[in-house]
Amino acid sequence: MEKQIVDMSQDPRREQFDYFRSMADPYVGVTCEVDVTALTEKLRISGAPFFLSFTYEVLAAANAVPELRRRIEGDRVVEYSSCRCSCTVAKPDGAYAYCTLDGVLPWEAFLADGRKALEAARNGGTIHEDGDCGEYFFASCVPWLHYTSMTQPIPRPAYSNVRLTWGRCVTENGRTSLPVTVLAHHALVDGIHLGKFYQELEKRVSKAR
Repeated sequence: MEKQIVDMSQDPRREQFDYFRSMADPYVGVTCEVDVTALTEKLRISGAPFFLSFTYEVLAAANAVPELRRRIEGDRVVEYSSCRCSCTVAKPDGAYAYCTLDGVLPWEAFLADGRKALEAARNGGTIHEDGDCGEYFFASCVPWLHYTSMTQPIPRPAYSNVRLTWGRCVTENGRTSLPVTVLAHHALVDGIHLGKFYQELEKRVSKAR
């Protein structure tokens, strides 16, 4: 994907960038409940798989926020025109592999390519990724738990790739929801940007395709 250099010396967040970049644990994260009642009803009628469908909406929502597409590369910051995701896929033996999905594709193409990619990862994928991973959102699903918070392992030095995680759906009083977690590098992302992501995601899953 294309990327351009961001001149942080001219960016409104230049002071925040310098401040949070120097921290030992520079991440900011939040978990919110997202109502997916309308989405689950559409998928019940269409028969489309929930994981791929929800991943598509999550990627679209994340790509809609420019700050979530920014990455720290050495001494510079770059902003990708769009980002794919590297997601975890459970394998038959209990291990998991990584799988790349491209949310920029039209829905039908994403669904077709996604099914093939998930199957390939289940049958022969690994946790090793080749090439530049800077553009990726790191995505994962925890379908066994409807959790309220999440702690994730973080590397040293800290990756600036945004991490997106969601849990098990529950239905109460006729409404279905699931927890969605975003973890981002605070030098690049503030609470307002996380809020924009959730607003966009809620808008997308509440309307008909």
